[in-house]
Amino acid sequence: MVSPTSEEDTRKVQTAVIGQAESDWPVFLPYDHDDFDRFMWGRTRDDFYCGVLLGGCGKKLTPKRYTEKKCHFAHRPPVHCRRTETGEASADHLYIGQALRRWLLRQGYQDAEVTYLDPGSVHGGAVEVRFGQGLSRLIRVQLARLSLREWQETRERLAERHTHVHWAYGPYCGLSHSEVDVAGHAIRISCRTESETRAVYVGTQYPDNSLAWSSLAECRLSDEGIITPRLDAEPPASSTPAPAPTPVAFPLAPGTIAFTAAAELPAPRPDPDGTAVRLYEADLQPLGSAVVRVRITLPHAHPVPSPHQLHVIYSSAHLLPLTEVTSSEPAWLIRADGASPLPQQTDSRWPNLRPVSPPPESPRPTPTRTEPAASTPPPLPLGEAETIRVFRSRLDLVARARGLINWETLVGHAGAAPGDITPEERVRLLISVDHPRADGKPVLSALVKPALAPDAPAPYFADVLAGLGWRADLPEAKVAEIWGRERRTAYALAHNAAVPALQQPPSASAENGTKLTLNEDQIVARFREHLKLVANGRSVIKWKTLLRKHGIPSSALSARDQVRLLAAVDRPYVPGRGLLSALVKGEGQLTGPAPFFGEVLAELGWVPDATTPTVEAAWRAASGRAYAQHTGTPQSISATRSAEADRTHWSRLGTTKAAVVDATRRSLIDAARRQVCVGWHTLAAAAGLKPTDLSDKAREAILVAVDSPTSPHGVLLSSLVVASEHTPVPYFDSILKRLGRPHGLRPIELGQVRKREQSLVFAAYSSTSTTAPKERS
Repeated sequence: MVSPTSEEDTRKVQTAVIGQAESDWPVFLPYDHDDFDRFMWGRTRDDFYCGVLLGGCGKKLTPKRYTEKKCHFAHRPPVHCRRTETGEASADHLYIGQALRRWLLRQGYQDAEVTYLDPGSVHGGAVEVRFGQGLSRLIRVQLARLSLREWQETRERLAERHTHVHWAYGPYCGLSHSEVDVAGHAIRISCRTESETRAVYVGTQYPDNSLAWSSLAECRLSDEGIITPRLDAEPPASSTPAPAPTPVAFPLAPGTIAFTAAAELPAPRPDPDGTAVRLYEADLQPLGSAVVRVRITLPHAHPVPSPHQLHVIYSSAHLLPLTEVTSSEPAWLIRADGASPLPQQTDSRWPNLRPVSPPPESPRPTPTRTEPAASTPPPLPLGEAETIRVFRSRLDLVARARGLINWETLVGHAGAAPGDITPEERVRLLISVDHPRADGKPVLSALVKPALAPDAPAPYFADVLAGLGWRADLPEAKVAEIWGRERRTAYALAHNAAVPALQQPPSASAENGTKLTLNEDQIVARFREHLKLVANGRSVIKWKTLLRKHGIPSSALSARDQVRLLAAVDRPYVPGRGLLSALVKGEGQLTGPAPFFGEVLAELGWVPDATTPTVEAAWRAASGRAYAQHTGTPQSISATRSAEADRTHWSRLGTTKAAVVDATRRSLIDAARRQVCVGWHTLAAAAGLKPTDLSDKAREAILVAVDSPTSPHGVLLSSLVVASEHTPVPYFDSILKRLGRPHGLRPIELGQVRKREQSLVFAAYSSTSTTAPKERS
């Protein structure tokens, strides 16, 4: 007798894509019915397509749950699909493309583009991933078979068009031995089923046919290609001469360093990979550090960074020491693939960077009667910041409607006329709308076009892309390709993030025939109030029931939306406080934390500790405290007694804790505006107390109250408080812990955190007061 799980079913399709028919987001349906239930959590039966990139028909698939044979996807009749690859490995090329894109993002490459060649063929054809400046580097994963001649011709063709080509081979292409003959080793790619997905593994094949496998996350990228842990530990023997020693180069995290005041120097030698570069000298500041003068290389085709702006290095970058320099010259070189200008002149993340002031304009000649004076465009009616906000809001609505908007119409929403904004100002405003550039974030400017023009990139869209960090000399076809991709991304994200329209109660709806559309903040507020009633009744509520109570269909929100909304209910997060989200349970659940509660905790920033080492322990504590805070339990009675004792203590000193906290906050804001740190003798005097009136425990509680909730600028005023001889107060780490910040740090790390927070405080309050008050005597 043949077992049900091994039964062949010619109708079954084991993989699909989600989102739309053209999507490259694959899913694998587990065989077992228990895994099926976990797979379907947060999904509906209308989410799956027989993807075009799978060689499919693009029609919807229905997931089928069976107990006596394999679970699988099924086409909805009538069926006219010619898809040939339907099994467990039929979407491996998509899993590989997605995994490489995420891996390259962690390596510092944000603009990787994935191409699937002949995706419906046996074993998935090939996957090409282009990345780096100008997409000049390539990873080619060969999955389908090629003849030796085709392979050699393809290698030559790709090598002519890219600065680096890195090859990897699937399990069935039969070419890895040829790669070993050429390079001494070959990189292999394979997918394995793990739970509800296909995990990507990378192997190193040697001349003796040995293979050492590791996960893709364990590998790194170099100019030679994908470097596996085996290659790092035991580089393969090679008959070629040993290369010159690699210079010391420290990788830098994208988005952590900024520079300004850039001055171009004479052209240097090309980079080690042969890329032509330009050399600049600039003031540079890493996050939480001081400003240093360094040299920076950028690709030759990169726009020259203006010395009058701040520029952030979002691309891959490396720090190299300079040895052959004099003592008066910079000692470090930054080798970067690109940088993006900021629209503003200052940024609190890099408080000490000051762009060079532009030279004063030469006086204009007095106009004559025959030469009318050029008029200066009037200021924006709403101001620049509000205009940018209006533009973003309007473009979000356009994206939800899957449309385009005329520039003239967009300007009108900000109360301005098209003639009020010069072409240069138009480009700068659109750059500000889309700044900062980030992976997965659409360029909303792609939705703007001139009036009476066809649906195509606006003539100034290439200038906007250059301002966001793309190359300034992109060909017209490339600009059109980016425009189409960014527009599709904007539509897709707007659709996924759309919050459904919520109807009024039937009686109200019947009376006025209108619908009430609530934004996300209103939904979160309603959820919070409803969950308070649940806590008061010492009960729990199903997620679907909570949605139904507020008129939201459960299929309208994804699992990610669920986590985000529930986390918003409990923000700001304070460790030790009850969480209303702990009172929401899953469908059919009897007890314990909901399957998604761990993700909610992660979204809030929860960190396991000795008291709550697991998600279940955190759920028990959070739900118990939620009940205690909203009902009269012994825990709340204990808290009341503690509060009464606290009031008695402060009354003996002739004040209240609230008054002391308020006086301390005002004194610290004053210190922030004067750009100084203060001790408790100053803070106590501001509250009318003596320093000896306050124990360390009381001081800690006061500073926690000052920063919880955080100041209007979102910075820690408590970082300005110092002990004798300007040393940190001994309880600063405890303050971080009680505020839900990273804590338990070593002294040197704690000092770095304190200095970074101080710089953020000084930057936040340096612009809030035009005149600094006099120093206290």
